[in-house]
Amino acid sequence: MKTLEQTARRICALDLEGKGFPQPTIPQLVDRFWPVVANEIRQGVSLVGEWPFTGEQIEAWSVEYRTLRPG
Repeated sequence: MKTLEQTARRICALDLEGKGFPQPTIPQLVDRFWPVVANEIRQGVSLVGEWPFTGEQIEAWSVEYRTLRPG
């Protein structure tokens, strides 16, 4: 799970940076949305350990994240 989180955080930061978000705001956004990216990465793959997020949480965060990065 730790490796997945680290990877998702890196991808999320790069994604937000590429969308033009100001550098000072990116860490806070990554803290909030890395689970969305992690869920996209893990689609169909079982994890060793516990996935601490509910489907409802991921869906709500996904909707919000998509509004930040259209297209």
